[in-house]
Amino acid sequence: MFLVCDEPDWTNRTLKGICSLLKCENFLQFAYAVFVIFTSIFLIMLRFGLICLVLLVSVGCGTTKWTDTSRTATEQLLISYAIDQAVSQFNFSVLRGKKVYVKTEAITTATDYKYLSTAIRQHIATGGGMLCDEEGDSEYIAEIRTGAIGTDRNDLLWGIPAITIPSVAFNNTATGAGSTIPEIPFAKKTDQRAVCKMAVFVYHRETGRPLWCSGNRQSESRAKAWWVFGAGPFTKGSLYNGTEFDGGKIPVIPGMSSSDDHEELPPLTAERYFVEPKPLVQAETEQSADKPQVNPELLNPPMPIPKVIQYGDITIQR
Repeated sequence: MFLVCDEPDWTNRTLKGICSLLKCENFLQFAYAVFVIFTSIFLIMLRFGLICLVLLVSVGCGTTKWTDTSRTATEQLLISYAIDQAVSQFNFSVLRGKKVYVKTEAITTATDYKYLSTAIRQHIATGGGMLCDEEGDSEYIAEIRTGAIGTDRNDLLWGIPAITIPSVAFNNTATGAGSTIPEIPFAKKTDQRAVCKMAVFVYHRETGRPLWCSGNRQSESRAKAWWVFGAGPFTKGSLYNGTEFDGGKIPVIPGMSSSDDHEELPPLTAERYFVEPKPLVQAETEQSADKPQVNPELLNPPMPIPKVIQYGDITIQR
């Protein structure tokens, strides 16, 4: 007796094949039972594969939208790094304790002039100068001028450059549009640098007499990248801590010197804390019942009595 159920026909055939395999009397019956069993197993695997294929095709996928800014991050970092280096070269100790107004009209057309003006104001304040928001409240005016704030880039290619094949004209009629053969680089290098040249001039607001001029200060930063047989980029320069590949630093072999262009960050960009000065204690001239009386001896302690020592004709006062 065979098991009867609502499964498809190949299930019953598999059960019948297994049962008939146990009751085989000759080789032909045994071969037929094995054929039925393997055919049923193949149909089971085929059905399972079709189900997996349907599920795989019907699986959904998501996409992420990527955007790029008008200026690359490398360019902005190079320019800000060069500005920090140039501003750090100024010595604003001459403005310590003086009220200063920073005049930035001459740099409004320069690249990242807001970053530059803020860096100058910070450097003056940390050097001891007192910043004024209004020109009329200041004693001295510090004018900023820039000679250059920008980037340059050099590209070098070892290999076959891109070639444009022009269209061929026959009987004054072009046969087709020209074609371009892409470049085939064996090695490729890109060197980008940012330059900042600036100066500061300080003069008295009322008299116009000059107090200090800094002279021109110039600094630059670099970012290098190269590819070898399509692998890369290998990056190096002022913005990187050693030579990097795919965002990771390449270790240097012990005993070999590394010509690293990376420099320490200027003091202008370092984190610093400042202590606010304590307010001066002033004695109250008016006494009232609700205000405690201030002991003037605590505010102005008496001076110690000088001690005079006599050694013969020599008098020593301590």
